[in-house]
Amino acid sequence: MRDGFKQLIIGFLFVLIKIHVVVDLLPDFLGYIFIYNGIKQIATLSSQSYEKLKILSIILVIASIPNFFLNDQVIQQSGWFSYYPIFLSLLKVILVYFLFDLLRGVAKLLPSNDALQATNRMYTWYLTIVLGSLFFQSLLMNFPINIAFSAMIFIVISVLVIEISFLFYLRNMQKRFPSGGLFNVYS
Repeated sequence: MRDGFKQLIIGFLFVLIKIHVVVDLLPDFLGYIFIYNGIKQIATLSSQSYEKLKILSIILVIASIPNFFLNDQVIQQSGWFSYYPIFLSLLKVILVYFLFDLLRGVAKLLPSNDALQATNRMYTWYLTIVLGSLFFQSLLMNFPINIAFSAMIFIVISVLVIEISFLFYLRNMQKRFPSGGLFNVYS
């Protein structure tokens, strides 16, 4: 179980961090492969179905391959391709939505309710901030430039904080499980 959470953390770090020197040094498609492996391990050990997550992970691996070669300037110069980052963000939000269903099932395996409460709290905050940011980004073009710039800075900081909080949440969930395996200790 701990290794599955480790895979998730590494995968979401790859997706979060962008170091672009000719190509992305931490490519998103590798991050989604790590996420897929983590989901597979967690779902298998907790005896849960992960078909939707499996399909979404594979779609994100394939859809994020162009992101490996293209930097943000090239994407913004292209007309129809400028919607590509929004498309990837929406797919990632859907993936995280279904991931939280899996994580709720895992949290119920633990003896205390603390993990389930933390999962529900993180679910609410994460989806509220990320979906709110996607919604407000579409409205910002209608505002004066000084208001839109200030709002964009606030949105970027909010999303960065919630993404880092999500990584800390995954790490805390990983720590809740013993290194010897869940079923040896809690069965």
